[in-house]
Amino acid sequence: MKSRLLLIILATLVLLPSVVVAQKIDFTFKASRVLMDSTWDRNNEPVTEGIIGFYKPEMDRLMQEVIGVSQQEMRSGRPESLLSNFAADAMLEYGRKISKRDVDFSLTNFGGLRASLPKGDVRRYDVFSIFPFENYIVILDLPGTAVRELFESFARNRVEAFSHNLKLEIRNNQLKDVLLEGEQIDPYRTYRIVTIDFLMGGGDNLSALKSSVDVEYTGVLLRDAILEVIESRSSKGQMITSSITNRVVTED
Repeated sequence: MKSRLLLIILATLVLLPSVVVAQKIDFTFKASRVLMDSTWDRNNEPVTEGIIGFYKPEMDRLMQEVIGVSQQEMRSGRPESLLSNFAADAMLEYGRKISKRDVDFSLTNFGGLRASLPKGDVRRYDVFSIFPFENYIVILDLPGTAVRELFESFARNRVEAFSHNLKLEIRNNQLKDVLLEGEQIDPYRTYRIVTIDFLMGGGDNLSALKSSVDVEYTGVLLRDAILEVIESRSSKGQMITSSITNRVVTED
């Protein structure tokens, strides 16, 4: 009797999912914008407030420290701009300094540049504002065929920021030509590229970078690399400069 009852229970459990009727669920929602201002500065947790109060003076001092002087204000914008050119060129300079092997060019994304660089005194805070994300510098070994594919995607979709030693020509959303140090991309050669880990993983639809055959992880944040370049130039009495070099030429 017990075994028969057990069989009935098991049969019921097996058949149960097949007789469940799906039901349509209707729901509505409302959204509103909540302004994050001083009205929320109340009922703060005292321990947390104490920790913040302890570190804030030193943090403020570090953030407001002047680390260099910029010759001009730099803003970001496609297809190239003063800020994007500065960032990409600084990445190339840093990559060539730390890598044990030659580095060919650098690449970063416009989406990672979140503020402008002021003319005159540049504070550490300004660099944190421009590069707020935890993006790490990596150096990729990329086959020439993938490099070509990368710039073809730029022509079809949208360009990203790259170093001064590259020239990209686009006609009617098609890649007309891409030159590195004045030479054509060799499909049989492997190129070394300084970029960020976000793009290495295919971020911003740069799937060509996923074809890398080797990766050098530096463990250095992009903003720390930029800070080092700025401080190095400042120690030599050099200003922060940038220029439009027509590294991207577009024809209709």
